[in-house]
Amino acid sequence: MLFYWFGKTEMSDSSELHQSVLRAVLYAMMELVKNVDGSEVLAHLTLNVPDYYANQTQRDLVVELADYLAKKLETLRPDQASAARILRELVKNQRLG
Repeated sequence: MLFYWFGKTEMSDSSELHQSVLRAVLYAMMELVKNVDGSEVLAHLTLNVPDYYANQTQRDLVVELADYLAKKLETLRPDQASAARILRELVKNQRLG
């Protein structure tokens, strides 16, 4: 799995990826693969992406990363590609306000 490639150390607070949008996207995808409810995944995503609500660029980056990962993982890891597509749609369709 892509998530295991990064390992637990890369998903920890001491990682260089800590508080990066990429880490947040990977974490959200991991939760979706584990069948965590989409509303919970979005709640965690908003905590893991700095300025999620204040900065539209951050949300756009989440969508772009999820879209990229969905395409790249389609044949290698279909379950993770599906999680990436679900994440992309959750963020795109999230009601803000």
